[in-house]
Amino acid sequence: MDMNQQWQRPLLDDRLTPYIEIDAARLEDNLQTMQDKASRAGVKLRPHIKTHKSLYIARRQRLLGACGITVSKPAEGEVFIRGGERDILLAYPVVRAESVASLLKLAAQHQAKVTLIVDAPHGVAAIAETSRQQPDADVAVAIKVDVGLHRIGVDPHRDDAVALAQALQATQLRFAGLVSHAGHAYGAGNPEAIAEIAQEEARLMQRVQRKLREAGFTDCPLSVGATPTALAAPVAAGTDEIRPGNYALLDLTACRLGLSRVNDLALSVIARVVAVNDRFAIIDAGSKMLSSDKGPHGTNASGFGIAVDESGVCYEIAKLSEEHGFLIWQDNAPRVGSVLRIYPNHSCAVMAQSDSYVLRHADGRAEVQPVDARGCFL
Repeated sequence: MDMNQQWQRPLLDDRLTPYIEIDAARLEDNLQTMQDKASRAGVKLRPHIKTHKSLYIARRQRLLGACGITVSKPAEGEVFIRGGERDILLAYPVVRAESVASLLKLAAQHQAKVTLIVDAPHGVAAIAETSRQQPDADVAVAIKVDVGLHRIGVDPHRDDAVALAQALQATQLRFAGLVSHAGHAYGAGNPEAIAEIAQEEARLMQRVQRKLREAGFTDCPLSVGATPTALAAPVAAGTDEIRPGNYALLDLTACRLGLSRVNDLALSVIARVVAVNDRFAIIDAGSKMLSSDKGPHGTNASGFGIAVDESGVCYEIAKLSEEHGFLIWQDNAPRVGSVLRIYPNHSCAVMAQSDSYVLRHADGRAEVQPVDARGCFL
């Protein structure tokens, strides 16, 4: 990562630390840039809100043009339905009917559309069962395709997708097309390699789409989702929807991959120096605030983030305990009591750690916003 960037920003010492700060202007720029890319390509944008878990940010995304949202877990979807969202994709496999029963009941009450995903016959059976129990819910089902991450999804080189589409048809479940997530792009290392993964994802998705159309499933939209591929490559022809998430906030992982500059990062953590010794400066943000994440899917940073003082001096966070961070200093130790801005490795993991964040405006005004879907693991 290029360290010769503009790391310094104004630091206001106006509240207790540590806390998450989101720069309102940078957030808006990131949201608008991705929406513009989707609009120019003629595709829908369905952002993954697991990055921010915030009703405020989801509303901004929708007002800028997002068609709906993507969520990780049913409980997360329930929070956003109560918050006003009416078109939700649950990007997680359904194994038990009970796991989505509450979500579908709430969706029916609020007339919200829910799209679920499957990659195996037991998923079809579970969704069919819960749909029979909640017949007034607006439910569709997409088939997940494994495009290289090897987490979940059907093998694009086999005929499993056709068999699943036929099973959906037999159980009178509405087929919603194909979805994929090229999360392995995080481990590719540079924009060129990431772009190649995006191209391969498109080829594999179109391969499965052709098989389904030949089997009579002519209405088969393609939905792809990952911030690295969305930033590194043009939207592939034939794509109907993109589902990036991290683009809203960004983090040092995106910088290390060459996908963004430090000046684009909307999220940081404000922490305070509580001690200085011969080896380390100690801050009041540890693993419970910053997480122990060194980056998703094989990115593996050397430390746990970069801390910057009011003069622009940078310090690597070398290690963490639960409530303390250890900063390596050499010539200039930060002053005890001073505040530092920390750019973390993975903004999604950091947002999941806190109940709220400070939305900071360009004039210094601050709004405390809740992390509405924090702790929604079911």
